[in-house]
Amino acid sequence: MTSLARAHTALVTGLGYAAGIALAALALGITADVFLRNLGIANFAWLLEVSEYVLFISTFLAAPWVLRENAHVSVDLLLTGLAPALRKILNAVANLIGIGICATLTWYALRVTRDSIERGDMIFKELVVPEWPFLAVVAVTGALLVAEFVRRLFHPAHGSE
Repeated sequence: MTSLARAHTALVTGLGYAAGIALAALALGITADVFLRNLGIANFAWLLEVSEYVLFISTFLAAPWVLRENAHVSVDLLLTGLAPALRKILNAVANLIGIGICATLTWYALRVTRDSIERGDMIFKELVVPEWPFLAVVAVTGALLVAEFVRRLFHPAHGSE
């Protein structure tokens, strides 16, 4: 395995762990909020908004890891009935479609991230935060998804079958 492949694997694994930790922290935060609110001690008014951000970000952070581990939901009823050669072709077509979709997503995410930075766009809710970091997550993980689909296309034994 090349050093680039090792770095990619480490990054994808790290993002998967980060998503899991963020969701666990969110669960603990919501539990603490409900407990403290019922005791009349405190209310974390910002937690609903933070939970929206965590759910959005963790979905994108986990996506490359889920693809790499072949842990996504799939209905392989059609695939199991096909001859192995046809199954490989169908998997290759699916990976090419995935590359196209994720490359398009990444391209547009990069463009809107740049535009958001240039305009200084902010999100005004309970908290006031810049918009661009959320868009950047989509761009970075979209690029990682493209890399995963390319890997699956050229090394199908590692995931797509």
